[in-house]
Amino acid sequence: MILLTGATGLLGSAIRQNLDRTGGAYVCTSRDAVDLTDFNSTLAFFQEHRPTSVVHSAARVHGLMGNSRFPAEIFDENLTINYNVIAAGYRTGVRKFNVASTVAAYPGELTENIHESQYLMGEPHAGESAYAHSKRAMLAQLEAYAKQYGISYSYAIFTNLYGPGDRFDTENGHVVPSLVAKFHHAARTGTAVPVWGRGRAQRDFIYIDDAAAAMLHVAETGEGRFNIATGTTVPIAEVVQILSDISGVRDIQWQHEKPEGQLTRSYDVSRLRATGFAPRFSLHEGLERTYRWYEQNWPDVRT
Repeated sequence: MILLTGATGLLGSAIRQNLDRTGGAYVCTSRDAVDLTDFNSTLAFFQEHRPTSVVHSAARVHGLMGNSRFPAEIFDENLTINYNVIAAGYRTGVRKFNVASTVAAYPGELTENIHESQYLMGEPHAGESAYAHSKRAMLAQLEAYAKQYGISYSYAIFTNLYGPGDRFDTENGHVVPSLVAKFHHAARTGTAVPVWGRGRAQRDFIYIDDAAAAMLHVAETGEGRFNIATGTTVPIAEVVQILSDISGVRDIQWQHEKPEGQLTRSYDVSRLRATGFAPRFSLHEGLERTYRWYEQNWPDVRT
């Protein structure tokens, strides 16, 4: 049986839906049932359910602004959760761990065709250092447990995720959900959409259903680190144009004085492709599905 953490988050919800479709046996953590920041609570949950493997997607995640405002909280909470899940799982018999990480932990100076072997070859970007180092520490723990205790693991390094159920925070959130919320607000109110920078930064965006399917796929077929991405980058300006077409909003206010982050980040997905996995959704399809979902649910969405 699989123990799934973070089952109410963006990634965890999509993994749960995937498991429901395929009939996989699993149990989810929930804040009412277990406090993953408390080791004894985490251990008790594992002892009660006795899973044979773990899919760990629980995390405290922010965007560019949130990372700069709350670095200590982000580091402490993620480091603690990751340690507790792996240590408690091992103590109760789990020998296969499948965990979610982030491309933010790659060295900051790397820009194009970044390979899994480069993961620790330099410092991460300063703006995401706290979150990145908490994920690197999780990899170090898995490697140590593999060496001493013989566990196996898959380490999914996710690029920019987006989709229904995201946290649509226009101040501290990631670029796609933030833009979706801004375009919807502009469509409702007849106002302009403010967008940071000039739209030049290029990113690889993967729709959440594809991301969840990829994580479960490498959990079954692979071992070690895997970039989970489409292998194609697009400028933020293209995302803005697609959302403009979907929403009908044409008044865009580019805020040239605002930061854009690194201008290019692309990833080598040859290891992922070698497992036989390929994403199903185009960027336009994913953005359309995300915007329409938000349009129907916006009063109650997470921010």
